[in-house]
Amino acid sequence: MQIEELTELDAAGFIAGCGETEEAFLMRVSRIRAAHAAFEQRLEADGETEALEGIVVRREDAVPKEFYDAPAETTMRLYGFAVRHVPGFFLSRQVGWLWGGCLIGDPDLDFSLFLLRGTFRNRDKWLFYRRDELLAHELCHSARQALGETTLEEFFAYRTSPSALRRTFGNCFIRDMDAVLFVLPSLLLLAAELLRGFFFPAFPAWIFWIPALAYPAFLLIRNQISLNLVRRTQKALVKCGVAEPFAVMFRCTRGELKSLSRIGSPEELRSFAAARENSEVRWRVIGARFLP
Repeated sequence: MQIEELTELDAAGFIAGCGETEEAFLMRVSRIRAAHAAFEQRLEADGETEALEGIVVRREDAVPKEFYDAPAETTMRLYGFAVRHVPGFFLSRQVGWLWGGCLIGDPDLDFSLFLLRGTFRNRDKWLFYRRDELLAHELCHSARQALGETTLEEFFAYRTSPSALRRTFGNCFIRDMDAVLFVLPSLLLLAAELLRGFFFPAFPAWIFWIPALAYPAFLLIRNQISLNLVRRTQKALVKCGVAEPFAVMFRCTRGELKSLSRIGSPEELRSFAAARENSEVRWRVIGARFLP
């Protein structure tokens, strides 16, 4: 396939995975498009359909196409892609009080979709969520999922947020267990303090301060290490004349970022990319779109 066609796919949010050849990449894109086309046909014919196991969506709950415009502009500006092929639906049933939306998918079926709180049907903002920010965040996940790289997944997704706090600390929670281990020690500390205050004044509740402080400290340190890596890589890419360093980093694994952070010249950067272009279509596209 011509490089122009490959870069068009990349710009549409079909980003090649780690180690993926051109043939494997094109086959995966074909399967994704076929799966979504079949879904759209079922939805159009029946009015509602089971998108994934246990998840039934209705045609009238589809997120309007114009709602994708602002998020797509954000992801194009930050990372050079705009996803349009992933459908979104508003949930009409009751959901968790703090739940705003998410991306769900099944890699075996090559299908994914967005689910948004029904409130966003008529409102752009709810609590601390913005509809455009939620969609842009999940669009990043949909584009980057083939990389299989999780340690900076939330960092890139939260860069779409207008909140400096979320942009800085969003990558603290990169696994489901992170949130559990963040909250659980605090609940144990509360229980220990209540026990000491009302029943056993001599109970050593201070011991529970250790895990209550240790895991948040671990999350902050891990997050800062990742931020430092990104900043070093950004500085190296800018030094090499890369105009869109974050678009390059968005398509890289953590190991590649470490290697890029040590590169000192445009020639060295080109050699790094060229060594990978034959075996990975991803680097062929990165070279054509973003490298000087």
